[in-house]
Amino acid sequence: MRIVMFTVVAWASLLSGLITSTAQAQTQAQKDDAKWIVERITGVKWAANDPVMQQAYALAASGNRAGIAALATKQSQFLNITVKNFGLKMSTRDETDQIPLNDFTADIIGVTRDETDARELLYGNFSYLPPNALSDMGAYVKNALQSQQLFSAVDDRKTDFGSQLERSNVQRVLSSSNDAVINPDPAGVLTSQTFMGAHAIAGTNRRVIEYTFREFMCIPIDQWADASAADVRIARDVDRFPGGDNNRYETTCKACHNMMDGFRGAFAKWTYENNTAKYSSVNRGSSDSKGIMNKYNQNSSVYPGGFITTDDSWINNATRGVNLSRFGWRGLDGRNPASAGNGANDFGHLIANSQRFSSCMAKRAFQEVCRKSLADSDFSVYQSMGTQFEASGYNLKKLFQAAALNSRCK
Repeated sequence: MRIVMFTVVAWASLLSGLITSTAQAQTQAQKDDAKWIVERITGVKWAANDPVMQQAYALAASGNRAGIAALATKQSQFLNITVKNFGLKMSTRDETDQIPLNDFTADIIGVTRDETDARELLYGNFSYLPPNALSDMGAYVKNALQSQQLFSAVDDRKTDFGSQLERSNVQRVLSSSNDAVINPDPAGVLTSQTFMGAHAIAGTNRRVIEYTFREFMCIPIDQWADASAADVRIARDVDRFPGGDNNRYETTCKACHNMMDGFRGAFAKWTYENNTAKYSSVNRGSSDSKGIMNKYNQNSSVYPGGFITTDDSWINNATRGVNLSRFGWRGLDGRNPASAGNGANDFGHLIANSQRFSSCMAKRAFQEVCRKSLADSDFSVYQSMGTQFEASGYNLKKLFQAAALNSRCK
């Protein structure tokens, strides 16, 4: 009897130890998970005894992973590091985060902080500026419209961006008399000084189209090129017989130019000269009597029968075959069909309302938080996140949270 009782007691003790050990392991796993979520969203390491981590551990104990992600996005490092790097990589041709804060990225930080509709980033008439930036308009012109000193100065102070950016419900451009005037054709970050300076300088403005798709649709030009559309919009500076071979044009040049030249009329009144973005109705720049920038109709002798740009209308040639499902066009908020429009603002609406924009923002948030990319065959993960993003009202803050909580992230 004593042996039996000893055995029962021993087994009870062993079982109690196993339960305790399992509970401790579960608790530690929850803490590790909480720490991982906070560090991924904020982009920095956290000490286990930090008050923020203690809050995260308390949420973990109740299984509230969503609460941990929400806590992480309240920390200043979220905007200062994660969102800043997210924006910087899209802002210039180099696609690097190793540059100072700029107006493009300030707008992304502001929209994320304020949890407003992220589609505005491509068509909105607003700017996020440091406090009192408009109190001295001369300084504003010099430091915001002719350089990025206004924003790099904020960056240099290493301050909390969340408290150093204020929304102005107007986007401004430089007039011919060097005044800051309301932008006649605002398109959010697409008409920011940084994006214009990166892609509308010299050239033919085709790069503005190419990089809009690259940054906000997550697709390089060679992957959406299509030669099946009629080439009626391809300009006169494109040789139809490169090297005397029309077949080369038909099989290589035409496909990319069909896409870019169809859209590039959206920026026909835009250029970047003398360190500033110019819109012809308020700052003529190098434009003709109709306000069309000269670079649109340059090199006309290459192929005189090509398209002549006379206004800022554009057409969408990416509506055939796989491109139709790839982009998921939804029109321009009911104002125009998805096949055509005028100016940068209409173009921004077209891009922002597409399904592909939502999936692309999900992909970029996932890459920033998870520090990896999924295989092309797993693009459906981004599409699913994009659907959630739309359901949230295009809330970027919640998109970053969702990325950290996604099972494919860890």
